[in-house]
Amino acid sequence: MAPIATTNDPKVVQGGEETLTRHSDANQHYYKTANRKNGISEGLRDGPATMVVTGTAVVPGSSVKPCPLRAPLVVTIVGLPCRGKSLASHKVARHLSWRGESAKVFTVEENATNETLREISLFFKEGNNVAIIDGMHLTRASRQAVATFCADSVYHQLLIEFTCNEKCLEENIADTVRFYHNLDQSTDWECRFREANERHSPAFEPCAPTEGPLITVNNSEDPMFHSVTARGVRGSIQTAILGVLASPVIRQQTFYFSRHGESEYNVLGRIGGDADLSPRGMKYAERLARQLGGPGSAPDSPRPKVIWTSELRRTITTVQNIPGPRAAIKDLNEINAGICEGLTYEEIQERFPQEFAWRDQDKFKYRYPHGESYLDLLQRVDSVVQALLTNTDVLVVSHQAVLRCIMAYFKGVKPDDVPYINVPLHTLLVVRSYGYDFVVETVPLKVECVDTYRIQPKNCSTSRTTADALVTVPAHFDAPLSQQMSTIS
Repeated sequence: MAPIATTNDPKVVQGGEETLTRHSDANQHYYKTANRKNGISEGLRDGPATMVVTGTAVVPGSSVKPCPLRAPLVVTIVGLPCRGKSLASHKVARHLSWRGESAKVFTVEENATNETLREISLFFKEGNNVAIIDGMHLTRASRQAVATFCADSVYHQLLIEFTCNEKCLEENIADTVRFYHNLDQSTDWECRFREANERHSPAFEPCAPTEGPLITVNNSEDPMFHSVTARGVRGSIQTAILGVLASPVIRQQTFYFSRHGESEYNVLGRIGGDADLSPRGMKYAERLARQLGGPGSAPDSPRPKVIWTSELRRTITTVQNIPGPRAAIKDLNEINAGICEGLTYEEIQERFPQEFAWRDQDKFKYRYPHGESYLDLLQRVDSVVQALLTNTDVLVVSHQAVLRCIMAYFKGVKPDDVPYINVPLHTLLVVRSYGYDFVVETVPLKVECVDTYRIQPKNCSTSRTTADALVTVPAHFDAPLSQQMSTIS
């Protein structure tokens, strides 16, 4: 991760006996003016000497309302063409949405228009909370228009300014030309982008610290040259954006994802545990190796640069014949089922019928007693996703719940829908970047296995019958597959 230089210049509050105090609420920080005599917030005190700290900047006078902690955030993107602004903007929006915020990118040619600001107001009235204006905003006047809008509407504001060196600029132009050439071959895109740079460069006025909270990104795919400077950044959302921008945005990426081969527990319908692969799971491991540069693979088959697995045997065994450096990562371990580890759904219903119903009612937030929820898991794999985005050609072999959380990032799935993403056994998922989006290709490797996917039942009441509780439970066997096969033979 590239270095982050952060500075928070002290703000002087003049007049009376007011001072600036910092408060913390749910890991989010904000500032307000408080009177030393009575401790009452006086952000709206009259008088020309008063300075009010808002979500946008320190504004003289008393006409600006203090910004509530959870007020919506407007992010203004600043920079000349081909500085990586759009890639980074959509990366930030994708990350925030994946983490449960409601973020959207509003694309403008140069500056935010009145129509853009009206659309953002409507977007916030619908309950969303982060708007990213992807444009150039090269002049202070164009940025002040957005700042005034935020102050009048009582929204937080954050400026993100993008720069890059000449080498990075040439690479950005070449990559952007390739992308747009695939969409329209009749336009001389290179000429168009170079002319745009020449035309807009004289008008560029770099952001001043007094304009508001500011993140400056010196953009590069090379982590040694990519750097981020922050000033006045506060609150969990702005801090999360800073963390996303700290890593270089890789333009061309390919990832490979797979669950482990079918395990003995999969055959028996048991969850969790550290079971070995079934005979069919071993066959899948051989087929996956043949697909990814192992024994029997074609000369032009893809070869991962690095392999990540969980610490559990079934994932490590699945990749044993695939060449390449590897690491077993604890954060890729399957969701901890707590007191339900190693049980079948039938046994959970029999022993803990209320727990089984509660999980069906809200599978995303439900936490197994002494275990984890999908919400916990989403936070756990955040570091894995961020590490993925600084690499390419990585093979990740993990588990159903973990891969649901990771695939939700690339598919743009909202958190509440994460527990119902279908990640079947014996299937390779290939994810490729396409501009600022990702395309997911599903490659079944045609090795027979059980189906472990369970949809939410219609009846989730704690008083439901056992039959209603188990209606969507996938079919499974009563004995290990190896025992069945030996009996048949």
